[in-house]
Amino acid sequence: MAYPDYAKAQRMAEKQYRQAIARGEYPYLPVLEDLLRGGSEDGRVPLGEIEIPIALIAGTASAERTTAFASNFMPLLEPETEFGCKWSALYDSVQEMGVNEPIRVYEYMQRFYVIEGNKRVSVSKYNGAVRIEANVTRIVPKPSDSAEYRTYAEFLAFYKIAGIYEIVMGQPGQFPRLLRAVPTSGTVDQPAPWGEELRRDVRFLYSVFETHYFARGGHRLPVTTGEAFLHFLEIYGFVQISGQSSAELHRMIDRVWAEFRVLADKNPSSHILNPTQGSQRVALTKKLPLLPTGAPLHIAFLFPKDPQSSGWSYNHEIGRRYLEDTFGAAICTESYICSADPAETEETITKAIADGCRLIFTTSPVYHAVSMRMAVAHPEVILLNCSMNTSYKQIRTYYLRIYEAKLITGLIAGSMTESERIGYIADYPVLGTPASITAFALGVKLVNPRAMVYLDWSTLEDHDPAAFFRSKQVDLISDRDISAPRDDDTGFGLYGIYGGSCFRLAAPVWNWGSLYADLVRSVLIGAWKNDGNDNETQALNYYWGMSSGAIDVAYSGRLPVGTKKLVQLVQEQMTKGGFSPFTGLIYGQDGTVRLEEGRTLTAEEIIRADWLPDNVVGRLPEVSELRPQFREFAKWHSFKPPEETA
Repeated sequence: MAYPDYAKAQRMAEKQYRQAIARGEYPYLPVLEDLLRGGSEDGRVPLGEIEIPIALIAGTASAERTTAFASNFMPLLEPETEFGCKWSALYDSVQEMGVNEPIRVYEYMQRFYVIEGNKRVSVSKYNGAVRIEANVTRIVPKPSDSAEYRTYAEFLAFYKIAGIYEIVMGQPGQFPRLLRAVPTSGTVDQPAPWGEELRRDVRFLYSVFETHYFARGGHRLPVTTGEAFLHFLEIYGFVQISGQSSAELHRMIDRVWAEFRVLADKNPSSHILNPTQGSQRVALTKKLPLLPTGAPLHIAFLFPKDPQSSGWSYNHEIGRRYLEDTFGAAICTESYICSADPAETEETITKAIADGCRLIFTTSPVYHAVSMRMAVAHPEVILLNCSMNTSYKQIRTYYLRIYEAKLITGLIAGSMTESERIGYIADYPVLGTPASITAFALGVKLVNPRAMVYLDWSTLEDHDPAAFFRSKQVDLISDRDISAPRDDDTGFGLYGIYGGSCFRLAAPVWNWGSLYADLVRSVLIGAWKNDGNDNETQALNYYWGMSSGAIDVAYSGRLPVGTKKLVQLVQEQMTKGGFSPFTGLIYGQDGTVRLEEGRTLTAEEIIRADWLPDNVVGRLPEVSELRPQFREFAKWHSFKPPEETA
């Protein structure tokens, strides 16, 4: 009998109505006609008959029937009305034969509005149906610069490839990331259209995720379920979760639940700028679980290249040796050389764990994604990744405030240039790079307002920075920061060009050992968890500089006395925390004010800066302009929104 079911559906409608009124919301179905007033429509495209998610049916096309339903599509009118009788008869028919005729809908901004078939939607929702056949016409919105429109434009590109509607994102950049997270036979830049089997797999994963996510209260977090699902995919990897049972997927979701809370936090990242009191507070129970009393702590270092040929790896190798000298028999360390290939990285970390390592430093941003997956899979091990990508609670990252050293070398360059044309060679247009360029340029400007900094990039395709600088007649160049043992003594630091020969003036010093020693000490004394407990819903990044001894500047003894005094004064103030390059009035290249008088940029603002000051000649290149081998790394660690690097 349909009558009891209609009465139950009506009670559901009345409850929804009362709740909407209490919240001050419109209690009936939203009407598409109201949304389109004001000329927001830019055309219509028939999509034909497709199966659509009932959860995305948001309202009705016209106001004719809107007050017959509450906003959840449940019926409000009395059972004895003509409407109630028709609803009940339809319910009986659906119970016997199902919905045998497609509804007609408009799709607008990834939501559906019913032209014909409101009662079929109502009965289907009441029965718990997930999808329904519909004849769909897309109403194309007029282009705008709003985040909502840009997100929808990205959905349209996503739909052409994926052919699914279910997944909703709340901000630009998410749909391109989702396409990259689901591997296809195409390339990263041009993914192949999804086949029916892939669509079915993604729908299954999303359905299982959505059900469990809602059951745990995820719908109360201020992010869409689609964004949380994307986070889940990026943590584990699509290949790793495909084929898992619902029960195992639930367990995987539970293991990373803290990550969804971080995703929802308005300030998801916390940058620890110096050793904290908590990290130095001795705990009652020391050491890691499963570490025998008196046994040394085994520590692994993953290097992307041989330290003998890579300045980056060599500096971290010096940090590893510093640990051994500092802690002696309390620790033992192992080093592994591993490419950026995810499979090789995972295999290497697995080997390190099998070798007994319980603290693992992955010393390059290229390891970030795999490090996160391995941290989730091995909660008994502490993994840290050297990057500024603070995306996850379950893996902490670390980096050094190299921009502080860049300010000092900029001061030296500005005081020593004769041509007032200074070259700067950057590598990747990624997080933190614009800050280093800007700090150098601000240092130049402090002592020489007329000097200009000519910016060029070592990773650009078919390009020679040396030729560019010769054409600009620069007399000083800020090159890569660090050298390796097998390198010759040229091409790094700040050097002058005099008569065809180079004369080194200064170079930044990365003292990783200082940072590594403090982190290892916090593990040994049992204080490791304190920083995490103090920042419960934030991802942690150790971001140390001169104030902790992690950054220094080596400079030539032949610098003029006045320049030495200025450098020492500024460095002393920076070490005390009394000076920041990013304070006061700063103008950008376009002449706009980038930093107001009296304000200092936060660590997060410095890391994510995407602008350059007005004394820099040059620009921040697009990822597509880099040589192919550099693009993937730059894309994932760019300071630009993901949709701008796609």
